[in-house]
Amino acid sequence: MSLKKYLLAGGLSTVLLLGACGGADSGEEDAGGENTEEAGTDEENQDISYSGQYGDFNVAEFSQTTIEAPEGEEAEDGEEAGPAEAAVIEFEFTNNSDVATSPQEAFSLDLAVRQMDGEAEVPLENLTMDLPEDFEKSDEAGAAAEMVEPGESSTAVVAYGPLDPELETVLQSRENPMAEEDSESLDHTIELEESGETEE
Repeated sequence: MSLKKYLLAGGLSTVLLLGACGGADSGEEDAGGENTEEAGTDEENQDISYSGQYGDFNVAEFSQTTIEAPEGEEAEDGEEAGPAEAAVIEFEFTNNSDVATSPQEAFSLDLAVRQMDGEAEVPLENLTMDLPEDFEKSDEAGAAAEMVEPGESSTAVVAYGPLDPELETVLQSRENPMAEEDSESLDHTIELEESGETEE
């Protein structure tokens, strides 16, 4: 009789122990699920958007490409010009002005792509029209020059360069003293290959 009591008590203890372990595992899984959702929210908050005088811009992607110089083109020192590195920006443009405007023109009026040399700003050229015909996003590059009617949207690509790999590249909003309302400024560092930033 005593042996049966011990066996029964031992079996009950085992069931309770296993139940407690299972509950702990479930709690850990729930906690992990919550962390995943928070990480996704943080990524969404990193979206780059700007509302300017000529349109709303929602950046989809930053990338970098090499643009070959037109044959026969010479550099400032008289030597034959070589390939140029360019920052490529894909964005959705919504025309919020009263007249038809191309995404490329609105972008250049509301935003600027620059490189920073200490406190000095180094302006970059618009090289969108120099992108090759076989460029991966040639359709979006072509759309950059097409007119968009007021209230309508278009996905476009612009390219700016030539880049100096030693300098920081930034996307900034232009100051517009004629704007009726103060809009939040934009100053975003574009992470590109061979960035001049070094770890301290």
